[in-house]
Amino acid sequence: MAFLDKINDFAKTATEKTNNAIETTKLSAKIDSEQRTLNDIIRKIGEYYVAKIDAGEILDEEVMSIYEGVAASRNKIAEMRAEIESLKTPKAPAEKENETSKFCPFCGKELDVTAKFCLNCGKQQP
Repeated sequence: MAFLDKINDFAKTATEKTNNAIETTKLSAKIDSEQRTLNDIIRKIGEYYVAKIDAGEILDEEVMSIYEGVAASRNKIAEMRAEIESLKTPKAPAEKENETSKFCPFCGKELDVTAKFCLNCGKQQP
C-alpha cells in the first residue's frame, strides 16, 4: 500500500503544481493588461501637461526641464522632415545661390536664409 500512497501523493503534487502554474500564467496576463492600462493613463497625463506647455503655460522647473527633451525631439523631427522634403524636391544650384529667405518648419513664418532661430516662434532652425 505504501507504493500506491506514494503514487497518489505524487499525482496530487503534480496536479497542485500544474494548477499553480495555470494560476500564475493567468495572474501574469492580468498584470500585463493592468500595466498597459497604467501606461496609457500615464501617457494621457503627459499629453495633458505637454498641451498646457505648448499653449504657453509655465509649469514647475522640473517639468519644464523634462519638456526640453520634448522640444529637442520635435526639432530633430522637423529637421529630418525638412531633409526628406529637400531630397524629394531638389533645387537647381543657381536657385539655391539666390535664396534670401526660408520658412520656419514650425510656424511657417518667412525668415532670412541665415536665421538660426525663428523670430516668430523662437524655435531653432534646421
